[in-house]
Amino acid sequence: MKLTERLVATGYLLLSGPRITGDGYYESCVLGFDDIQIELTV
Repeated sequence: MKLTERLVATGYLLLSGPRITGDGYYESCVLGFDDIQIELTV
């Protein structure tokens, strides 16, 4: 996922993924400001 790559390149910590879920979605998680976990699902 290009968005995940862009977030990591700008300093966000990658927590998981990107991966394809069992039902066919792409998913990744990054750590945002104030330690908020951001989950991206497409």
